[in-house]
Amino acid sequence: GMVSEAARLPTGLPNIYGVCLYQPPHGGLEVFVNDKDGRLQHYRIERSAGQWASRLLRTLRLSSQPEGCVVDDAQGRLFVGEEDVGVWVTHADADAPAPWQSVLSVGPLLRADVEGLALYHGKSGSYLIVSSQGNDSYVVLDAAPPYRHRGTFRIGINAADEIDGTSDTDGLEATAANLGGPYGQGLLVVQDGYKRMPDGAQNFKLVPWAEVAKALGL
Repeated sequence: GMVSEAARLPTGLPNIYGVCLYQPPHGGLEVFVNDKDGRLQHYRIERSAGQWASRLLRTLRLSSQPEGCVVDDAQGRLFVGEEDVGVWVTHADADAPAPWQSVLSVGPLLRADVEGLALYHGKSGSYLIVSSQGNDSYVVLDAAPPYRHRGTFRIGINAADEIDGTSDTDGLEATAANLGGPYGQGLLVVQDGYKRMPDGAQNFKLVPWAEVAKALGL
């Protein structure tokens, strides 16, 4: 099918930098959107008389610029990356207490900037994948407390198919759906900020999750 615009829902945030969706257990759709000044606004998307609308549920704050975020719908957890600080988690439910808890701080494992976040829910477990932009790597953690570090990897060159590796990654996404062929265990999609072989505009690289699982022993 064709994608078309459904609505424009204003936020009042001047510098939107990240967005993620949440499907709460009671139904419907909610969205988190963040600004460079550290604010995160939590909206519920509503529809009435054929019109879309958004209702602000709450505003959260971090001390500096956030970027990537992702929600674990089943567990009701909101993960947010604060670029120079690390990864945080809090309740995704607007009615629950919302203290921030540290998942992983910038340091030896995670190099600033902290960028995209994604979740992989597979048969062997659920994992949080974080773009560690400062050293062009990807950190994999358990998606549940105590958020154990399961490994770190880089995406290298596929010389046979003349496909370069990845660097300067902003966003990424993962799915555990069986997409067939090499993607039977799912897929990791990674934005590549600098395309080589040949030089060109930034693009996306597709990585079979089976390769990640093999490399990290998941």
